Amino acid sequence: MHRVLSLALLVTLSLSLSGCLLLAAGGGGVAGYQLSKSDQPVGDQIDDASITTAVKANILGARGVDSLRVHVTTRNGVVTLDGSLPSEEMIERAVKAAEETNGVRSVDSKLTLIPGD
Repeated sequence: MHRVLSLALLVTLSLSLSGCLLLAAGGGGVAGYQLSKSDQPVGDQIDDASITTAVKANILGARGVDSLRVHVTTRNGVVTLDGSLPSEEMIERAVKAAEETNGVRSVDSKLTLIPGD
């Protein structure tokens, strides 16, 4: 439980420093809507949501990764990364950060290079 609270504090602090806290707080209604709309059991959805949060926190903490360009979704422990990053090295770091997150069964990277970089 202590670990979950620490992670929640880290994510809250990260979001507030990036100016996204209000956006995240406003997403609560959307999350509730998504929970009721999915065909997954609610417990699985909550597990996936906590994995997504942990992956986002790990990517945010990964050195040299433009984490705001990475979109993370999770279904049944399988994490999908979408977005565009400026280098292969940055893509590899984002994937590694996701793979090293507890609860992640596998990572499906759909990250692409930013054209022209």
